[in-house]
Amino acid sequence: MTVEDFTRLDRGEAAPEGRVSACPICGRNGIEQHTEDGELYVLHTQTSEVLCDGLLTEPADCCRLPHA
Repeated sequence: MTVEDFTRLDRGEAAPEGRVSACPICGRNGIEQHTEDGELYVLHTQTSEVLCDGLLTEPADCCRLPHA
């Protein structure tokens, strides 16, 4: 299992998941993501685990953004 911590990256830096920016909720660095149902959140850390049938990636720390 690996943990990716986007709070340690510089703002504006590109990661495979997107570009790092400041979270409007808590001010920490993160990457804006969308859930499958379209909700927006800022991902601060995520865990990844290699399973026999693929890679499982889950948010470990994130802030959900309010609807516009």
